[in-house]
Amino acid sequence: MKEKNEKLTLRISDEELKEIDSFLSTNVNFTNRSEFIRFATMEYIANQRIGIITKNNSIHTEPIVEKTLSKAINFGYFKNLDSAYEEIINEAWRKSLISSLINMRIEEMEKIEKTMSKEVKYDKI
Repeated sequence: MKEKNEKLTLRISDEELKEIDSFLSTNVNFTNRSEFIRFATMEYIANQRIGIITKNNSIHTEPIVEKTLSKAINFGYFKNLDSAYEEIINEAWRKSLISSLINMRIEEMEKIEKTMSKEVKYDKI
């Protein structure tokens, strides 16, 4: 079991706290705020490390990526941003990068789930 030696002070608004509490009141996966915030934080980190697709299915990349692709479009290497992303994704598929990314995500989620299962046991002590 991982020891919880560090204490973190978090400042949030009353509205944000009410939103968290409301969520927790209907979600049986979390027994307390700390457990939820730990999970949410690790989930966010995993998504930022691995994912580039946002919840509304638009592509989100680092600003340098968009700047580089915009320059490539201006030089005529791609027709537009969509065709640039399409070509990049197809090339990633051909080189098996997509399956590697998916496997990395699976491993990351398994680590998070393993950590969270230990946290639940610890929180109940």
